[in-house]
Amino acid sequence: WMEPLLVECESMNVLFVVVMLHAVGKIPKLRAQLAPEAMGHRQVLAHVMSTCPKVLPSFIRLEKKLRHIAQECLTREFEFKQFLHAENLPANLQTVKDMLHCEESRRMLHIFVMCIFAEVSGLLGTESLEGSLYMTEERFAKFRIGTDALRLLSDGGSVDEVYDKLLETHAEACGLPFNSRDPEARAMVRLACLAQLSDPGDHEEVRRTFRDLDNRQRAALIKYLNADGIRERPGFILCDTPAFLASARNNREVGLLPATKILLRVYESADKEFHGTSAAVITIQLGKLTTFAKEFFGAVAFQDMPFSLERQHETEALVLPRVWIPVTSSDLLASLRSQALELAGEVLKSKISEDVFKSRIGRIFPELNYFHTAVYAQREQTLAAMLSIYWLVADQHEAFIRSQGQEEQLSKQSWAWIQTWMAKTVKLSTPDVVDAALVFMAIHALGKIKEFREELSTAFPPSMHDIALAQILNSTPQLVPSFSRLEHKYQQLIVDSLSVDFEFSQFLQAENTPSNLVVIKEKMKAHGDEGFAFFCFRIFAQMCGKLGPRSLLGSVFMNEAQFQRFKPGLEALMELKTKDPLETYNSFLLLRGSKAMSRFASPEHQALSRLLTLSAAYDRQAGHAVCDAFDQLTSEERYRLTRWLNSDGITPGTKSFVLCDAPRFLQNAKANRSVGLCAALRMLLRVQEL
Repeated sequence: WMEPLLVECESMNVLFVVVMLHAVGKIPKLRAQLAPEAMGHRQVLAHVMSTCPKVLPSFIRLEKKLRHIAQECLTREFEFKQFLHAENLPANLQTVKDMLHCEESRRMLHIFVMCIFAEVSGLLGTESLEGSLYMTEERFAKFRIGTDALRLLSDGGSVDEVYDKLLETHAEACGLPFNSRDPEARAMVRLACLAQLSDPGDHEEVRRTFRDLDNRQRAALIKYLNADGIRERPGFILCDTPAFLASARNNREVGLLPATKILLRVYESADKEFHGTSAAVITIQLGKLTTFAKEFFGAVAFQDMPFSLERQHETEALVLPRVWIPVTSSDLLASLRSQALELAGEVLKSKISEDVFKSRIGRIFPELNYFHTAVYAQREQTLAAMLSIYWLVADQHEAFIRSQGQEEQLSKQSWAWIQTWMAKTVKLSTPDVVDAALVFMAIHALGKIKEFREELSTAFPPSMHDIALAQILNSTPQLVPSFSRLEHKYQQLIVDSLSVDFEFSQFLQAENTPSNLVVIKEKMKAHGDEGFAFFCFRIFAQMCGKLGPRSLLGSVFMNEAQFQRFKPGLEALMELKTKDPLETYNSFLLLRGSKAMSRFASPEHQALSRLLTLSAAYDRQAGHAVCDAFDQLTSEERYRLTRWLNSDGITPGTKSFVLCDAPRFLQNAKANRSVGLCAALRMLLRVQEL
């Protein structure tokens, strides 16, 4: 291929220009300023070359006939990589064949192919310019299959002959028979190309896939795989099919057959969506399907994954997959419940290792598959919370603290307190209770998944993800099978727990008010003491998994210091069973404030306690600073601030206010010498006036 170019200076000149310009159309600013309406980088170049070629001096300096060659090579809509994997269609070759209807056809094809070769060879140029890291012998062998097929065009071959030559070469490599007149054999070879099967032993996997389809599915797949965009129109290009099938084959939970069934469903949906179109070729972007095929695991079938097609324009659509697969089969739900109770029983009896527990929860709790890469943090927090239940129930203190610093580790005394609390109060002693706790942790963060929340519960903003999830559980429980299989009492307990507008972290820092506790007491009343304890345990387990993205080897978050901060709030919530909300709230403030307060201010004791908690004062030095700032206020200011901070929303005629982000506000004010705590308190009074 290179030899004819090396003896012609003109050809080498054009080749260098084409290689240099091939990526210019991808420059965002150039596209925005000179070709804002263009759809792709080749269209950008075509527009610039036609309307303002002087911005491309290397191009404009060429002679007219050489400019024509360069323009043809740079602007033809042909993706060689797609051709190499049989991802595109014979119709896509027509643009290359049309380019060759001139006296310079052979030279043009040589330059066109060499430009592709140079572009591919430079794919890893960002890593090194010392030779080509990408174009190894193995990759060149695959590249040559495509160039040898394209050579037929310059010899007068048809686009069908070129495409069939490509398929025939691939068929020989993977041990499949090829007959261009046999639709099934041809479709089988194309599927092998799309799946990048190249070893002689791979043919059986393709044969088995076709054999395992039912007659209707097989006939439909053969039709779509043979549609060429010329005689059978429209033909469909499913972009990223090779990556999708590779991910599916590498995932034991998926495999080639389920992935092929998904492709068939995409073909059929596209056929319906674009019915009656006059376009020869329709492009379907598989989008996130590849990622889901790579990460999928669970108890439901991959091929049942729901999706929709979203038109991008007249000849293109995007697949929008939804991994929340509805489960309505009573047999499947019963099977999941049986497996879950068996797992919980083994945890209670300490008969299951941590590694086995982790491997089994992926199959038993399908919702774990809903957490895609974009919500990695929520997925890791969920897994850490579930693992925390495992360590807590199985009494594995060493496993729980292994990632904590030596000086920070949760003490044996604190661990003993937790174990006693779990045994006597929470009563995690039966498989159904442990299973319900695991279910709660498996699903608690689903409302934070943007697509899940916006599709199923549009009325709630991201900050109300718990309430959004509660609504989803009530309206479409079949999308959350772990919840759907629970007994009704646990379902209602989970929904009521989510429906409470209560942030425990806000409670610990006195950001919320006694009226927030009223909602908890009312919601949990119907569930009795054990239901109330379950609500508290949910908060504890969730907090244990807070730093799951950092490590799943133990609870990184719940060390001794965090537990000592957490425990007073937990004990206060437990008192809510027998005390009224105002008494519970004030008891917590007294307990919490006494740890940091340097002195008592009798009339303003309650307000100062809340202020100390809001300002995150955990020692006497920090408490001193808050008390001094409080003393600097005038008596009238102290009176107004006291009245506002003590407003509980329960006493008739009073209103309460949740002071969101007040702790960070006070801490920043204290750290800034130009502000200070006293000025911050006066700012709070100005807010109160508004």
